This record gives sequence, C-alpha cells and structure tokens, in this order.
Amino acid sequence: MKRSRDPLAVTAHWHVDCRLEAELPEDKIVGTRFLVNALFTALAAAMLLFTGWLGYVSLSLRHQIQDWENRINDNRAEVREIQGMQRDFAVEAAKIDQAHALMRPRFGVSRFISSIGRTRPEQMAVDIIEWNESGVFVRGSVTESSERATRMLGGYVEQLRKDERIGPIFQEIVLTSLDRGGMGGSLRFEIHFRLKPESS
Repeated sequence: MKRSRDPLAVTAHWHVDCRLEAELPEDKIVGTRFLVNALFTALAAAMLLFTGWLGYVSLSLRHQIQDWENRINDNRAEVREIQGMQRDFAVEAAKIDQAHALMRPRFGVSRFISSIGRTRPEQMAVDIIEWNESGVFVRGSVTESSERATRMLGGYVEQLRKDERIGPIFQEIVLTSLDRGGMGGSLRFEIHFRLKPESS
C-alpha cells in the first residue's frame, strides 16, 4: 500500500481514512520475513540431513569393523592351525629335499653300463665296474700287443670323452693303469671316470 498520501487530506471519498497503516501487515504475496525464514529453515534441514547421513555412515562403518573383527577372532584358531600345518609341511619338504640330495644318482647306472657296452672295442673285456665317491672305475683286459693296446685304449678314452651320453657327466676320463696281466698275454687296464663336483 502506498503510505505517502496524507490521511486527512480531502479526497473524492466522503469519509475520513482512519486506517493505521504503520500497524497493518504487509500485503505482498510472499513476504520478506517468510523468504528469510524459509531460506534458513532449508539450510537447517540440509545441515540436519547431512549430519544424519554422516552419522549413518559412521555407524555403518563401525558396525562393519566390529563384524570383521568378530570374524577375525572367530577364525584365529583356524589361522593358527593352518600356519602350524604350513610349518610342518616346510619341515617335511626340507627333509624330502635332503633325502633326494643324498639319494639321487649323479647318473643313470644302467645307461652308463649300456653306453660302455655299446662303445667298447671287440678286443676289450670289462671285468668289473666300481663306483665310489671319487668316481667310477672300469677295469678289464685287452687281448692285444702292448703298443696296439695302448693306442686302442687311448682312442677309446678319447671316444668316451666325446660321447654325448658319457662325456658331459664326468669332469675327466683318464686311463690310470695299463700293465701286462697273467696268462694269455692280455693287458690289464683301469679307466677312471671322475665325477663333476656337485653344484650347490
């Protein structure tokens, strides 16, 4: 309402305007006080909702943490049992590895014997094959003259060194003994197959 006019001024109306305009409420469709109150109410409601959501998230996290702690405590005995089993398995595996290291052959005996039989000259007879820590000893006799037997055994040792089944297994293959044996004019020989050192 317009309040600038004089209430006692003569107007086209026949009566005097006795209204107390200062005490009349506002006649706007939406008042300023209402807008301010609505704005602060909305802010308060938003803060309340945000605080409630934070509280819910915090409570949910605490509940989940408590649930997982309960599960951990419930499974602690099983975890200790599994860890004990793992230690036992590790000990047994170490024993098996140690037994394998002690028992495993450095080379196949049957394969070695068959290779000796396959490569030996006809004039050569193998009497004994011994195996100890220093290697393998092959002893036998050759029915040839000393010179021919020496050449033949030297060539045979060289052939064994180059043999792809025997050579890579041994560090060295040497003719360690050659002497005139007993009856029949045969020469006795000894070939030493020195094993390669074990790799740790």
